[in-house]
Amino acid sequence: MAIQRVVFLALLLLSGTFLLGSKVESADGKACTRNCDPDVAYMVCPSSGHRIIKQVCVNCCSARKGCKLFRKNGSVKCIGN
Repeated sequence: MAIQRVVFLALLLLSGTFLLGSKVESADGKACTRNCDPDVAYMVCPSSGHRIIKQVCVNCCSARKGCKLFRKNGSVKCIGN
């Protein structure tokens, strides 16, 4: 009886892993690091009313959607997506 339970639980676990694994493949898969980009001096976001936000610790990958990251010379480095 115990062997049947173990086999049943193993099959249940494997089928669940298979079903969840197939959904993971359809995910975006984009990995963002949380490193601060020293080239970014400030950013401007639509959610902040386009105010300049200084002393930021972001990079082009981790910036929120629509936020523009600027260099010290005022040129746009990237736009968050």
